[in-house]
Amino acid sequence: MEWLTQLLRPEVLSLLIPIIVIIGIFCVTVVKAHNKHQERLEKIKQGFNPDI
Repeated sequence: MEWLTQLLRPEVLSLLIPIIVIIGIFCVTVVKAHNKHQERLEKIKQGFNPDI
């Protein structure tokens, strides 16, 4: 439980929060790009032109 006390110190949190936000934004961007790609593939499989 001592590790949690060390982790919740303001000095450590001031470094961890921006890192977590950057990783979160990256993950959201990757998931959105993957979903857009999957949607494009489904349109192609159904015979639609995805560029219109």
